[in-house]
Amino acid sequence: MLTKSDLNKIEKIVETKIDPIKKDLKIVKSDISKIRKDIDVIIALFDREYINLRKRVEKIEERLGLSNAT
Repeated sequence: MLTKSDLNKIEKIVETKIDPIKKDLKIVKSDISKIRKDIDVIIALFDREYINLRKRVEKIEERLGLSNAT
């Protein structure tokens, strides 16, 4: 049977092994958060560009008398 002292020693050993992993996870979480923000910015940019391009195409189609494909 393990004593309280044994359990404390085991806990300290486990904690020393887990601490570097916790630090790495914190860094990874931060990186993921930055990537998500970057993706949101990129999506917003492409959405705006698509909308602007779509408007231009519609104007061209209207001027040329072409029917919309959509």
